[in-house]
Amino acid sequence: MNKEEIPTGSVVEFLQDQAVQTAVVIGTKNQRLMVLSENNKEMNVSKNRILQIIGPKLDPTQKRDELISTLQEISKRRKTLAESVNVEELWTLLEEEATEFSAKELAGFVFTEPDVDKMAAVQRAVLEDRFYFQYKSGVFSPRSRENIEQRKIQAQKEAEKKRLLELGASWLKDISEKDANTTTINEDLAPIIEKLKDFALHGNNSVHLAFVKEIFKQANLNLDPYLALRLLIKTKVWREDENILLYQYDIRREFPEDVQKHAETIAATEPKDPLDNKRVDFSNIWTVTIDGEETRDIDDAISFEHLPDGRIRIGVHITDVSAYVEHDDPVDREARQRMTSLYLPDEKIPMLPSVLSENVCSLVATQRKRAFSFLFTLTEEGKIEEADIVPSFVCVDERLTYDQVNRQLDDHPTLKKLYELSTRLQEERKAKGAIIFHVPEVQALVMPSGVVMLKRYNQDEPAQTLVSEWMIAANALAASFFRKYGIPAIYRCQGEPQSEDIISGSSEHHLFTVLNQRRLLPRAELSVDPSKHCTLGVECYVSITSPIRRYVDLVLQRQLRHFILEQKPFYSQDELDLIITEINSILPKAYFVSRKWNRYWILKYLQQEKIRFAEALILDQNDRVMHVVLPDYMLETSVLKRGYETFATGQIITVRVEKVNPREDIIRLQVV
Repeated sequence: MNKEEIPTGSVVEFLQDQAVQTAVVIGTKNQRLMVLSENNKEMNVSKNRILQIIGPKLDPTQKRDELISTLQEISKRRKTLAESVNVEELWTLLEEEATEFSAKELAGFVFTEPDVDKMAAVQRAVLEDRFYFQYKSGVFSPRSRENIEQRKIQAQKEAEKKRLLELGASWLKDISEKDANTTTINEDLAPIIEKLKDFALHGNNSVHLAFVKEIFKQANLNLDPYLALRLLIKTKVWREDENILLYQYDIRREFPEDVQKHAETIAATEPKDPLDNKRVDFSNIWTVTIDGEETRDIDDAISFEHLPDGRIRIGVHITDVSAYVEHDDPVDREARQRMTSLYLPDEKIPMLPSVLSENVCSLVATQRKRAFSFLFTLTEEGKIEEADIVPSFVCVDERLTYDQVNRQLDDHPTLKKLYELSTRLQEERKAKGAIIFHVPEVQALVMPSGVVMLKRYNQDEPAQTLVSEWMIAANALAASFFRKYGIPAIYRCQGEPQSEDIISGSSEHHLFTVLNQRRLLPRAELSVDPSKHCTLGVECYVSITSPIRRYVDLVLQRQLRHFILEQKPFYSQDELDLIITEINSILPKAYFVSRKWNRYWILKYLQQEKIRFAEALILDQNDRVMHVVLPDYMLETSVLKRGYETFATGQIITVRVEKVNPREDIIRLQVV
């Protein structure tokens, strides 16, 4: 029967949600059919959706219940017949036939005397199978074997997705309704959890957004990354204080197995270093390391000795990591991906495996170690007359902390002299234009018990000055060495600050002054071309004193080693340019994670100690908002004005802590 001539009362079939529906035509409207389906629904259906087999014809004046009952009987009969149709067998019979078949013709291959029901049954079986035949313009054609396999694979994926959606929605609904989760996490939930993690980390940018959106919808939950995070914490998939920044910025804690094994092989095998024949032995010279109390990866030491001619020689000794980590070995490749060690309040993520960073390469007291020594020969008054760089052996006599040095300074003549000489270095830098100001740092430390402590570091303390000045001297000496001999290097450069002395606002508070001065400074940049570093007051500068913790330092140490051995550089200028590009891509992310995670734990400290009031220093303001810093915690944030206060920029005010939410980085303050 022609579809253009489908009379009222005809039984028709059409696809609805990939299933065949049986209906009776009860009228026409605007060239569309009005039908009553077997599910007792009146529908408006385009004639193009009607399948080829039409009939039998019913009396549309029958009672509605009788019509529906008849339709259901027809549908049931056809469904039973369809179940007896082996579609794959039918396809095998016809797969070599490059032709098209009507439903009536297909039925002829299955039934000896096909009637309307049998033709409709074959049509139904082939359409609902969806694998073996293609349906287009009312006819069927056999698919190729390759196409069938592809469709089966896709169907399996869709079935698995549907199963996961139902499972995920049920699980989310269950855990969201319980005060404490008791759901056992099994293997079936693993792919759902991974998708939920990705959404918690990336929100609307998650590659699994559509999937998560559907399971949240089915579970009657608001689509919210923070809610996903809380549910993952509730189920103990993540800890309460899980550092999700590490996942967001792709910073991994653990070393790959091949990297760890290679590091262990290095540690177990003492290398035959060709540079050993050129090393100067300083192992009998008094040498000390000065670091934080928690530091285990010690890469620098300082020695002091009186020379026979009455002069003083200071040695800055940097552990020779390049003797152990070769270019492009597994450890070096991993270090290049990390670029730096991360020291977080609750964990350390080293650049090198600990078997190297805390053992083989670390300047552990009483152990003889390979190093590069930056030697400064000075008059008793502190004038540097000679400076040199040599490969060496060193043996640290004593490990000291910054606090110990500060306490012992007056009673330890050598430390006192080292400090006095360092202040002389600082004064000389000032005379050359160095800008010396110290911004205190507040570092959160998480104890094994979970208690948060805060430690304040003041950069102008004697021990800090002693170490930093001699490290600056060593780095500047290395930069001059590279420039003198035309060795390609990665220089740290900084242009002159803005002409203003200070941003508008008056304050007697030192912190206000130094923070505003810091804002005037241009960013330091890395370059293969040597130029001045204005803040440090040196003509050229590199970073080479922390090869355990910074990849750029290891690169320059390797460059120095190769020049001493071969009288030529290891890296070309183009290779160093590429490394600079990688550094500029990776390091900002690492530093951002470090700052944000320290801030998280400082906010946790405010919660832990139930801090209600604090001092705030106004850094800037407009008619509605004040930008402030809390000096005791070095936290910067904003405070809304209530409309009637008048405060001066640079003024100290008292604020009440109204709300703290570390996870969402919220600290809400109100002026008292």
